[in-house]
Amino acid sequence: MHSISVHSMAVTLSNIIARELNHDNVKRAQISYGLEVILGAIIKFVVFIILFLVFGVLKQSLITMFTIASLRYASGGIHCKTFIGCLIVSATACVSIGFLAKVLIINNYLYYALNFASLLIIMLRAPVDPPEKPIKTKQKRYIVKLISIVILFLLLYISSNVVENDIKNSIILGIYIQVLTLIDWIRIYEYINLLKLKAKEVN
Repeated sequence: MHSISVHSMAVTLSNIIARELNHDNVKRAQISYGLEVILGAIIKFVVFIILFLVFGVLKQSLITMFTIASLRYASGGIHCKTFIGCLIVSATACVSIGFLAKVLIINNYLYYALNFASLLIIMLRAPVDPPEKPIKTKQKRYIVKLISIVILFLLLYISSNVVENDIKNSIILGIYIQVLTLIDWIRIYEYINLLKLKAKEVN
């Protein structure tokens, strides 16, 4: 319902703009897509701010949200199929991390191990581009991967120099959550099932 609402608003506005500027259907479709992204982002941001305030995690969750968004901009990741699904998953993740950031104490060895794992996953998997907007050239994929690595190092540098534990946690947990969206969980699930079947055949 929500995705239809956002889509309808974008289509209506794009029709008006295209008619006023005498654009063709291709240009109108491009305008519609851009407006849908912008409207969706505005709605998400307003909902997120309200939820963060209600749950008392405004600072922590905002930092997490911007951390995820900055890394996701280049690295990509899996997407929910509907707007409302994306809204629920994103809000739940940011609010949950907001609570965890206030109380969690991460051991230094675990901290460095997870950071190394994050770097490794980004080097192997990024960018994970959406099917509707694939990256077509190897050169561009290499550049986007490099940007992802630079952003990761920048975020890790910031987190390592922050004194407040809740802010540090907000950044690194945001990184870890985003990195998890780069993993092909369906393929892993299928591989595990295949191993189970082979184990049954052996037995």
